[in-house]
Amino acid sequence: MAGMAYKALIAVSGIAAGRAARQVTATTWKAATGGTPPVNKHDPNYSAAQVAVFTILASAIAGGFRAYAQRKASDYYTKSTGHLPPPVEKARQKAAAEAIAGKRGKSKH
Repeated sequence: MAGMAYKALIAVSGIAAGRAARQVTATTWKAATGGTPPVNKHDPNYSAAQVAVFTILASAIAGGFRAYAQRKASDYYTKSTGHLPPPVEKARQKAAAEAIAGKRGKSKH
């Protein structure tokens, strides 16, 4: 059940981050160029270079917003439940098991 709650929290935070990123991207583009952002890569009103720059800008903003929102969601989950999110807990267990296996492998040599 905790895994489902965490997945829902991450999904909602990702959606919210995407919406916020679109607004910031459009505002940034308008401030930088004075015009509206390209609708898609086939928009004849923009050069290939402009579309490429817009894509890089939009991707960077979206990625940053998504990472921040998901990190905050993970912090909220940890504070609310008193334990780490399931993917983090699983990764730690796997790392610990690999570290133990690595030590065993080295001691045989």
